[in-house]
Amino acid sequence: MPLLRAAQNLASRIFGQQGPKLVRDLASLASGQLTSMLLGFLTFAYLARVLKPEAYGAVEYAIAVAALAAIVIECGAGTIGVRELAKQPERGRELATSVPAARFIMAVLVAPLAALSTWLAGMEGTTATLVCLYALSLLAVPFKQDWLLQGFERMSQNALAQPIRTAVFAAGIFLFVHETSDLVTVGVVELAAVTAMAFFFLVAQHRWAAPFQWPVPLSTPLFLLREGAAVGLSNGLWVFMLYAPMIMLTSLAGTGGAAWLGAAQRLVISLVTLSFVYHFNLYPVITRTVSYDRGKWGRIMAASARLVAWAGIGLALVLTLLSADLMTFVYGAPFAAGATALSILIWMFPLRMLTGHGRWSLIAAGHQRYLLLGEIAGAIVLLTVGFFAIPALEAAGGALALVSGIFISGFVTQVAVNRLVGPLSLFRYAGMPLAAALGGLAVAHAIDGSAWLQAAAGLAVYGLVALTQIRTGLADMHTIAFAKANKPEASN
Repeated sequence: MPLLRAAQNLASRIFGQQGPKLVRDLASLASGQLTSMLLGFLTFAYLARVLKPEAYGAVEYAIAVAALAAIVIECGAGTIGVRELAKQPERGRELATSVPAARFIMAVLVAPLAALSTWLAGMEGTTATLVCLYALSLLAVPFKQDWLLQGFERMSQNALAQPIRTAVFAAGIFLFVHETSDLVTVGVVELAAVTAMAFFFLVAQHRWAAPFQWPVPLSTPLFLLREGAAVGLSNGLWVFMLYAPMIMLTSLAGTGGAAWLGAAQRLVISLVTLSFVYHFNLYPVITRTVSYDRGKWGRIMAASARLVAWAGIGLALVLTLLSADLMTFVYGAPFAAGATALSILIWMFPLRMLTGHGRWSLIAAGHQRYLLLGEIAGAIVLLTVGFFAIPALEAAGGALALVSGIFISGFVTQVAVNRLVGPLSLFRYAGMPLAAALGGLAVAHAIDGSAWLQAAAGLAVYGLVALTQIRTGLADMHTIAFAKANKPEASN
């Protein structure tokens, strides 16, 4: 992938081959994710043009069913696998076999249920066949060994997997899908894409990580299922929180604002994906330091939280001020009405970036059940705020409900981390950036000019305050850049 190689080469020239591995790994993962996103955007833009609306809707339905089922199948086992690998690296081959075994147990239960959803939805003919093909593709999920490459810190190789899947899917769609009668072909192409990704992971596993070990005791897959249950349920609740405002908006206020909320949310979710990429890269460091050096864990988390706060809040400030122009540029003039929803939703990004430190630390320390409690609390707040805000504010009310739920979820997680893992004052680190952002917003709105002029003024205020923290910021950048150096050793 040219973009991936370019990012790796740039990071190597800047930092050196023996320099900050975390930065080079992050560059690889981010470029891989960006490549996949661009290919996916082009592919689905093409599908939307060659398929009739009903057929395209069937594709989206099949993807949604498969995505939700995949969360259940993955069941958090990979995340627990990385944690256990950090504690006992010698168990690499056992875990490399046990995680797919745990997922396969779930797959043989869940895949038939995903296929049966066609009967519950009253589907038939080619639409039902399409969903069944997507359900069949779920049998490849157990072999998605990204967690194993993550645990062995093979991020550059890991970064190739998703672009390979997306490239195979894109090639198949452009070559073989030309009209609505080719709908079933979409499912066949999806099967080919997930098979290619699974094959890549199997090759990568044997070359760069740990080969399978046979036989493996049944107790290990069962342990992974039990430990990963809270993580899997938390991931499911996160998906529920993302889609609940849209469902509530349609139910409580009709479909009038659904387009504004949906369009704004699609932009923000693409950005929030970067939060996952960042913490996915940081998680192996968290697992080691939580297990063997809590002091180092605290220093790395503090440095990361300060950097994330300044970067995330600054980006949210700019996009808040440019929300109307951004919605118009991407979706057209009628979607400018969704600017308010976007200006609220964009604050999901710094929230998820900041609170991710607590979420991943709880898992690393074996306290993932508190992560689930946080998501439950967030979902309850989301539903409560949405019930009152959506009828009055419509799309903006849905956005407010989602951000409120994410805030409460992060707050509960923060309390749990401080009690069970160690001091991590995420909201204190965000105090000065938030104050600077509020000052930037006040100055921007006092200027009578274009949105771009207002954004420049707001960013200037924010940047001036940030410069007062430049020495701390440079030290934090060094800490994070070299966080993967000098791995702590397990004590006997």
